[in-house]
Amino acid sequence: GKPYTRTGDIIIAVNPFQWFTEIYTEKVRNRFARVLVWENTEGDPRSQVEPHVYETSALSYKGLAFDDVDQSILVSGESGAGKTETVKICMNHIASCQQGPGAKSGDEMSPVVQRVLDSNPLLEAFGNAKTVRNDNSSRFGKYIQLQFDMGSAQDRQFRSRDKATCVLAGSKAEAYLLE
Repeated sequence: GKPYTRTGDIIIAVNPFQWFTEIYTEKVRNRFARVLVWENTEGDPRSQVEPHVYETSALSYKGLAFDDVDQSILVSGESGAGKTETVKICMNHIASCQQGPGAKSGDEMSPVVQRVLDSNPLLEAFGNAKTVRNDNSSRFGKYIQLQFDMGSAQDRQFRSRDKATCVLAGSKAEAYLLE
């Protein structure tokens, strides 16, 4: 089976303890961005895609970029549930969504986006421990705030689904001890 299911607006993931390469390809990433962010469809666009964590990141980007509504993604679960991996997948997908509707395979990300994405392994390196359930268990929680440049007032007034005007400009991370 697949690791995702949906209940209302919530995506539920089960850690399969293996990597499903076929559901995390660039083609799949771009499809979720195209269907959920860039195409202007009637009705609920989620009916056109299977449940996936990309749904969460794409709809968050869309809400921020086109509805001017701040977004939050909460990733919760017990030790070994795959929270850290899920956050990495979401951050990478949001970065690919902001490349716009014409994103092509091999397009390079901006240096700012690359630095934000590259910071996650550094955050993982501190404070982890081996436990009975997980060889690399975090001993702290993380609050990661992605900061976006929404463009000028004129950009926001005349934005369209032809190009991205909401781009990742930086991030801020706070850690707090769990024990």
